[in-house]
Amino acid sequence: MKAFLGCDIGRMRPENQDSIRAEAFPDGVLALVCDGMGGMQNGSAASKIAVAAAEEHFCAKYETGMPPEEVCELLRSGAAAANQKVYRAAVYSETPVRMGTTLVGAFARNDVACIVNIGDSRAYLLSADGGIRQLTTDHTVVQVLYEQGVISAEERATHVRRNELIRAVGVSSRVLSDTQALPLQQGDMLLLCSDGLYGMVPEDQIEQICRSNPPEQVPDVCIAKANANGGKDNISVILLMQSENAEENES
Repeated sequence: MKAFLGCDIGRMRPENQDSIRAEAFPDGVLALVCDGMGGMQNGSAASKIAVAAAEEHFCAKYETGMPPEEVCELLRSGAAAANQKVYRAAVYSETPVRMGTTLVGAFARNDVACIVNIGDSRAYLLSADGGIRQLTTDHTVVQVLYEQGVISAEERATHVRRNELIRAVGVSSRVLSDTQALPLQQGDMLLLCSDGLYGMVPEDQIEQICRSNPPEQVPDVCIAKANANGGKDNISVILLMQSENAEENES
């Protein structure tokens, strides 16, 4: 499994509050995207703390060949560790502040991917058979309204409350994360991103970019398209795709 990643401040924000990581293991790749919130410096600090804590936790406990259900639990406990680190940083700062961040992570092997998410950063599956499918569920007010039938799928993208999160890392002492494992077929790709990408670039265009460009160029092309469409937020992209050699992993 290989990872190709990119992160950009966008065109409207004074600081990049996104943080991303990709770490290669003998049998797979760990990828993480965090999108900070809570004011300029606080959001940036929250995403940096969270991504480092989640990565450290996973690296310390992962064992080669670990079953998918155990990998999902490790991702979940890593998200919980990140939550505690961010929450304590806010509570014990000299001047109490509000800090928070989204988190989406994946550990992908050539045949299976395990996903964790909190907030509205997303993971997508681009199937070898064609099409793009959102794997994660946004933890937002508009998603709840959609599930209750109050608004339509189309209204979610423009609703005035579309950026209001109902779950975030570091806002409270505990947070619930979603985890899942899914089989991967030859030719499948995974895309992790912050809302700075999907908020600016429709999903069909994201798919077209991923399928029509060399994988190493996909993050930069996605970022360029988001900026061309307005670049209203920070933009983070990680593309995961299978290695030709099952033993080969790069980040």
